[in-house]
Amino acid sequence: MRYTSHNPIYWVIVALCVALVPQLASMPAHLVPITLVPIAWRVLAEVRGWRPLHFTLRILLTALGSFALVITYGSLIGRRAAVSLLALMLSLKLLEAFKVRDQRVVASLSLFLCATQFLFSQDIPMFFYGLACLVSSLAALTLLERSQAFKPVGRVPATGLSVLAELRFSARLLTLALPIALVVFLFFPRWGSPLWGVPEEALDAKTGLSDSMTPGSIQGLFMDDSPAFRARFNSVAPPRSQWYWRGPVFWHFDGKTWESSYYGKLVPTDSRPPIAGSPWYYTVQLEPSERNWYFALDYPAIVPDGVDLTMDYQLYAKHPITQLRTYDMVSNPNFTDSPKLRPLFRAAALELPPDLNPRTRQMMQQWHAETPDDRALISRVLTYFHREDFHYTLDPAEQEAVRRNPNTVDEFLFQSRRGFCEHYASAFTVMMRMAGIPARVVTGYQGGWYSDFGNYVLVRQSDAHAWSEVWLPGDGWTRVDPTAAVAPSRVETDALAAFGERRSAFDFAWIRSFRNGFDVLERYWNDWVIRFDAKLQDGLFRPFGIEHLDAKVLVAILAGLIAVLAAFLVPLLLRLRSGGRPDRAARAWAKFRKRLEAAGVRLSPALGPMELAEAAGVKLTDRRAEIESIADMYARLRYAPKRPGPGVFEAAVRHFRA
Repeated sequence: MRYTSHNPIYWVIVALCVALVPQLASMPAHLVPITLVPIAWRVLAEVRGWRPLHFTLRILLTALGSFALVITYGSLIGRRAAVSLLALMLSLKLLEAFKVRDQRVVASLSLFLCATQFLFSQDIPMFFYGLACLVSSLAALTLLERSQAFKPVGRVPATGLSVLAELRFSARLLTLALPIALVVFLFFPRWGSPLWGVPEEALDAKTGLSDSMTPGSIQGLFMDDSPAFRARFNSVAPPRSQWYWRGPVFWHFDGKTWESSYYGKLVPTDSRPPIAGSPWYYTVQLEPSERNWYFALDYPAIVPDGVDLTMDYQLYAKHPITQLRTYDMVSNPNFTDSPKLRPLFRAAALELPPDLNPRTRQMMQQWHAETPDDRALISRVLTYFHREDFHYTLDPAEQEAVRRNPNTVDEFLFQSRRGFCEHYASAFTVMMRMAGIPARVVTGYQGGWYSDFGNYVLVRQSDAHAWSEVWLPGDGWTRVDPTAAVAPSRVETDALAAFGERRSAFDFAWIRSFRNGFDVLERYWNDWVIRFDAKLQDGLFRPFGIEHLDAKVLVAILAGLIAVLAAFLVPLLLRLRSGGRPDRAARAWAKFRKRLEAAGVRLSPALGPMELAEAAGVKLTDRRAEIESIADMYARLRYAPKRPGPGVFEAAVRHFRA
């Protein structure tokens, strides 16, 4: 068994490796070999016949692995750290998995490790990942039980089954469970919210916009193509140039980092845009981000449940978004934000570190003296960005120089002149404040991909963007996007078109098009699987005239359907066998028995080959010698130390006529 493909330990290792795939892809690179080395050692131990490591050494390796996790994550609190701990402990468990009991533990907990990955993603590929984990773990457990059953006789007899046959048996077991799983999914009573939750301090910030902005922060999101949200408009979608999805708003600048203020997060607005006359009605399907922001076009006229509308018109949720959310939204772009600016907010929108960026301050004081009109000064700054040698780029070397210099705006405007949207938004906002014009930074998403088939806008993390808002008398807060002055295609098409280069070796246009088209299936998956709640469950019965069923009735329906399914599935389960197709000798022997029965010989299933020959010889005396010869060949095929080939036996059966 050591070298055969039916050795259970190999299947246990395969089950663990399948469960580890998404975890290895997301954990820090230095933790990957720490997790894989124990698995490699266990394979070599099985091949070479090594004994288990000493107990003291196993304890030491466990302590070192745990220490590496703490150093990496800072603690073991948080989903990613906890799941990494589980993965590492299962890998180290293989060092002592030389008994069926320990191997069974690894195979079973591999299923639990698989389940933990659904805390991070519930997309369609995870469905197939779960199936792969189930099939491989069931195959491992089946072989373990087989080895345990034959333990009294010392070894498991050769079954002749291929690897695919073992997997097919596991797949059949899984297929029998799917109808009951589907019934439980559809009819188990649903609640308005999950029965469990994740404490906020245990979250690990999956993705999305942060509550601060430094040079390079939005650039990092540009490399992430995961969906942020989808928006389906009830009428004609607005022009693409208006696809500014509002998110965090930043007021405070310390010279490098923009942050929101107390007022921006916790002070609610005292005037909400009117719904009447609002041109844009749409529904947003927001992906989990573990952040607190909902997104909407300017300006949100309604507020979803559990969300606050702040004084700078952020949609700020009371709790981090850890599951798929769907909300209706109305936006009114004609609303005037703060026609009169309070002195407190004006002071916050003009505040700057006093001793930083002297060259920019001197230039803006001069420009303000030459161009006292605020609107004309804004136009002059945008023309400056457009005509001078500024570049929209992801050059990390240039951006690192900006980060190192305490005068970040001076470095950007007069030295590097290369940056991403956050560099232009930050520099423009500082320039406005130096000229005495109240200004703030707004982050969110700009653009998106419109699906003609699904009739919705898909916004990805790579569409993250930063722009500015300035306060002008009579107009209130007004959006100004300085990036559009440098790279107009960023607003007219998307960030990838403006960038003009591939982000990675696999960043091809046809791959992006395929991924965007595939997102239609993701949306339906979200609508009918991930978002399947009590409301959708009630909708199953509306065609029958039933608007609502309480939990007791649903449980009764569920129990009844399970009982009906069990009546059909239990007989199938009892008939299920792990054996594949019979071998050549068994098939020929079965054909021989059928020919004898067709000749009128009544045969008991309990008869052995020689007993069968004796019983058949009494009935068919003229064929007695031939029958005994065939029975003797079959007995030698099954029990003799030196077994003849099955070809002669098959030929004898083929020529036998009763």
